[in-house]
Amino acid sequence: MGELTAVLGMAQSRVSAHLGVLREAKLVRDRRQGTSVYYTLSEGTALRTWEALVLADPTFGLPEGDRRRLASVRRNRRERSREFFDRVAASWDSGRSESLGVHAGSLALAGLLPRNVLVLDLGTGTGPLLPLLGRHLDRVIAVDGSRGMLARARDRIRAEGVDAIRLVRADVEALPVPPGSAHGVIANMILHHLAEPEALFLEIARVLRPEGRGVIVDFAPHDARWLLDEEGHRWSGFEPDRIRDWCRAAGLTDPAFESAPTPRSGRWASLDVFVARFERVAESRKARAAASRPRARISRAAPRRPGTGKEPKEN
Repeated sequence: MGELTAVLGMAQSRVSAHLGVLREAKLVRDRRQGTSVYYTLSEGTALRTWEALVLADPTFGLPEGDRRRLASVRRNRRERSREFFDRVAASWDSGRSESLGVHAGSLALAGLLPRNVLVLDLGTGTGPLLPLLGRHLDRVIAVDGSRGMLARARDRIRAEGVDAIRLVRADVEALPVPPGSAHGVIANMILHHLAEPEALFLEIARVLRPEGRGVIVDFAPHDARWLLDEEGHRWSGFEPDRIRDWCRAAGLTDPAFESAPTPRSGRWASLDVFVARFERVAESRKARAAASRPRARISRAAPRRPGTGKEPKEN
């Protein structure tokens, strides 16, 4: 709601009234996460009409002022996320992702391809998986949007003496990696931080080679409000069906799910973590799959960066 009022330049009460009318008409649906409410177009006529209009005119006659405010809101959203991770980078390993990510990351590694491959670690954070990946794989690219997190990751891999790793600062939804170049992709505990997780699945499908493998590690649905308020999570976990739909829509196979160990005490102990493994569908398999099941829809993603044909350099 707050972002909508900023983009439209209207009072919250007026925006809320308009959204109420659209919701009653079943043109939009809402999703509440903590104190925030997210709105999206409903499936069916409303969505098809909108997609047809955007196809005819990508800006859809959006006034210049609204376009500027929209760009500003998106830019501020990214900066808030990066500022949060820069702020907590020094203390991140003591009791947060370290307690959850190590065990789940070991399971993630078991789902990847042999040694002579390129693997991407998306949202690497302070790099808890990098020593393990660097010892077992010839080429690893670790991506994160936070300079603070990457600085900690750099210290970690130097201390561990692993040198097969490139650190890259970038948005995980727009990777500076050529299409079809990666044999494996890991997204360990980042999905809940993304405004549009479905865009990540599209990007994973873009960078994976045909039948390349991907692993998602994240939270099952939960009611831990403190993760939304203190940790900046945008999603209270994910149902398997939602992950499956995003995989199908991106051209990935149906994921295989496995539970990951979590701490036995403390407030993390009440949370369940899953590991989802999948592959990029080869073209012939994709055609057969499309003919055998209804096509799932995902939200429109931002335009992707074209591949450069070269591996990215460290930033």
